[in-house]
Amino acid sequence: MNEFEVIRRISGDLPRTPPEVLVPVGDDCAVLRLGDRTWVAASDMLVAGNHFKGWASPEDVGYKAVAVNVSDVAAMGGIPRFVLVSGGAPDPETTLCCMRGVLEACEEFGVYPLGGDTTRSGALTVDVAILGELDAPPVLRSGAKPGDLLAVTGELGASAAGLLALESGASGHERLVRKHLRPTPRVEAGNAAARLGAGAMIDLSDGLASDARHVCERSGAGCRMDLDLLPVAEDAREFIESLGHDPVVLAATGGEDYELLISAPEHVLRALAESAGAPVTTIGEVTDGGGVVFLRGGEVVESLSGWDHFRAT
Repeated sequence: MNEFEVIRRISGDLPRTPPEVLVPVGDDCAVLRLGDRTWVAASDMLVAGNHFKGWASPEDVGYKAVAVNVSDVAAMGGIPRFVLVSGGAPDPETTLCCMRGVLEACEEFGVYPLGGDTTRSGALTVDVAILGELDAPPVLRSGAKPGDLLAVTGELGASAAGLLALESGASGHERLVRKHLRPTPRVEAGNAAARLGAGAMIDLSDGLASDARHVCERSGAGCRMDLDLLPVAEDAREFIESLGHDPVVLAATGGEDYELLISAPEHVLRALAESAGAPVTTIGEVTDGGGVVFLRGGEVVESLSGWDHFRAT
């Protein structure tokens, strides 16, 4: 049973959706209508030994825990507003260091920490719940339509390269390491995409190969993507190759880039490129069925998949 089968099982046991819940489980965030405002809500957890190891400082862990939740809000087209932060740590000093990272991220992304809970635990664990506000209709995973183009913001593979640098102990790759430890969620791009009328959007946390499948499954469509078009920075490409890995494959499967995958008509993507605050690269198109197809040099590439929390080792 993989992570998403677990989520489907849990979703099937949920009670009837109350009228305030416009979008329940199944997207980057749930969508709520409270009074005259529409909100998005999500939570994400980082656990020592699963999401990070000894190469990550408690400050980095706290910062990233906030950043990945901000990215979920960005994927809905929202503006992050408030967080609740809970966690466990082996000692008070680790807790305080982690919270310094949390507060640094809150200041960076303009969110206010409302509180949370702390406890002692054998390994550092941080759980963040976030509320964001919408000023346009939410962009769901389910709105991709055949004929739409697929584009990504920023660059892919940098976070995976940073992880390789951390795990190998390689020096001189500070930019890539920072991409992994302190990602930059694309709030400006997500909000612009929502206002311009993007059809579907998801943040690239589990890797393009997996996250594109989530969009296609929710939309009842397929897609075709060209691996040769993936935006991989030269320093990431060179470092990945130096370790004997394929930079293009790693960019498609490595995950934790926290860029956005956007499905939209061509004119929307052209307008978005002018207002996203980050590069926007078209990498493929939505098709009428046929699943997710990756091409390289005109040939189909099989068996690409990203991160799965219940199968990863």
